[in-house]
Amino acid sequence: MSSAQRPPEAAVADAALLREVIKVQPFTRWTGLEVIKAEDGAVETRLVLRKNDMTQHHGFLHGGLVGFLADNAAAYAAATMVGDVVTSQFTVNFLSPGIGSAFRARAQVIKAGKRQVVVRVDIIAEQDEGEKLIAVAQATILPVGER
Repeated sequence: MSSAQRPPEAAVADAALLREVIKVQPFTRWTGLEVIKAEDGAVETRLVLRKNDMTQHHGFLHGGLVGFLADNAAAYAAATMVGDVVTSQFTVNFLSPGIGSAFRARAQVIKAGKRQVVVRVDIIAEQDEGEKLIAVAQATILPVGER
């Protein structure tokens, strides 16, 4: 079994289900987050910057929203393998200011176990020059659904 394989008997999420989840998450709905893809252990989400209410005092994407992107993408990636989840912890390393018109979170499950799922996330800014990696994160996600 590869390290990212799904544990047996896991109820899993797909892109359609994750889009429905967003509809019942008021904060996520407010952000306008989109699920671009959701496959076995991998998720990509996208957030379009609204400069009037998503930036900090220098005009960059607020760090709290960078953390939100990491947290959601990690949980969603874990959910594609183990079903319903909550975040136990995550860390974010900021590499560059959040300058861009939109931001993507690309999450990949590193290992899905019975008690926890470890996920790596890259946060990428879409800029005129192309994409730029602005943050990296790692999360521990806990399955909460019944098997």
